[in-house]
Amino acid sequence: MITPPNLSLLLIMACFWLVFFLVRSQLVKPLGAVLDEREKRVREAASALTQAQERAGEAMDRCEREVAHAAAEAQRGRAALRAEGEAARRARMDEARSRATERLAALSGELDAASQAARVDLRGRVQDLSRLLAERLVGRRLAS
Repeated sequence: MITPPNLSLLLIMACFWLVFFLVRSQLVKPLGAVLDEREKRVREAASALTQAQERAGEAMDRCEREVAHAAAEAQRGRAALRAEGEAARRARMDEARSRATERLAALSGELDAASQAARVDLRGRVQDLSRLLAERLVGRRLAS
């Protein structure tokens, strides 16, 4: 007895190919498109990040140059103010020195005048002072 061929293998193969084309068209291709789109967005974001980092580096360089320029300008300003202050201090010191010299000369003149007056007074009182000293040494009053 001859049996007809088993067609279940052909039916299984047909189902396999039908499921294969359905999965491929409905699942694999859309997922591939989503992954490709994601990869494209990642590349674009990486490119944008690189550009932003370059711009940030340029901005930092520019800011550093501006800060260095401002620091140099401030240093020049401080030096100018320091020089002005030093000149003003020297002027005040010279003025104070000249006033002190004048005052010293005036006091020296007054001291010389007082010294001269004391000498004249001392010469006038020498006799009285020597008699007083002799009385103290002797311990009694002397006749004049």
